[in-house]
Amino acid sequence: MKMKPRLARSNRRSSALPVLIALFAACCCAGASPTSAPSTPVTVAAKAAEFKALKARVEDAQQDIVRWLLETPALNEYPEETPLRLLSIRIEHRFQAVCEAVDAYRQRHPEHTELEAIEQPFRQGMTDDLEAIRRWEIARNEDPESASPWNDMAHYFLHSGRVGEAFVCFEKSLSLLPLETTFYSDFATTLLLYRPDAMRHYKLTEQAVFDKALAMYRRTMRIEPRSFEQAVAFAESYYLVTPARHAEGQAAWDHALSLAVTEAERGEALLHLARYAIQRSHSNLARIYLAQVNASRWEPAKLALLRRIEDATKGEKSSAPASSAPVAR
Repeated sequence: MKMKPRLARSNRRSSALPVLIALFAACCCAGASPTSAPSTPVTVAAKAAEFKALKARVEDAQQDIVRWLLETPALNEYPEETPLRLLSIRIEHRFQAVCEAVDAYRQRHPEHTELEAIEQPFRQGMTDDLEAIRRWEIARNEDPESASPWNDMAHYFLHSGRVGEAFVCFEKSLSLLPLETTFYSDFATTLLLYRPDAMRHYKLTEQAVFDKALAMYRRTMRIEPRSFEQAVAFAESYYLVTPARHAEGQAAWDHALSLAVTEAERGEALLHLARYAIQRSHSNLARIYLAQVNASRWEPAKLALLRRIEDATKGEKSSAPASSAPVAR
């Protein structure tokens, strides 16, 4: 009879044990460290704002790098005091900083598919620009007064679609070597082929752009007044002028003909004069020009123009009104 109270106390302790465990677990959870809580997900708006800022940083870097180059004086007056790779090192640092920002964004948002659309062109474009600028630096270091590095950069920008930047580089090359006819011809041709860009860059009308380009071609002829090649380049440029300036174009080919020395050169100028005559409906004058073309290399073009004249003559005859028959009295 004395054992029953003990069994009762033992049962009470065993029944209270789950309660104590539950209370202990609750206390532990209540005192848990805040760092163990799951992180709050980034909102869509915050993510979009972060990506927009990154995209702007990429675009700013691309623009700044070109601006740094174009702000460089055409002539390096103190080459001994200028580090060889001053500009390219500055660009490399900027490139690295932006790439690190891109990589950090990817780590935070690995699921963002639009990142590659701005990253790949940026990395490739920066790599190409750096390579071109390093060549430019080496060439300037070898000959600080040379205009060729700027002319080469003009063609690089032109081929990569940055026409306005090419204009600036053409101008710098001409400022260093104002008597180089090749630079004038390249610049003038670029103006004619990229007229909308030239109109925006120089704030000119289309006709004013034509005049600017033609003036450059005339400059080449003043530098080399007896050059048939320069005269031909000037005359050919009129084919790109709209509306056509027939009288000026024909006069340009007349001048080229006066400088021709060989039969091939004479034939080339005469063929173009014949084309202008046909355009102005002067068929007989065109035949006179073509009759003087003797070089065999121009025979196919000569025959083609003669067929054009014959076709035009037949068309004129067929369209002429028939004479009315005499009225019988």
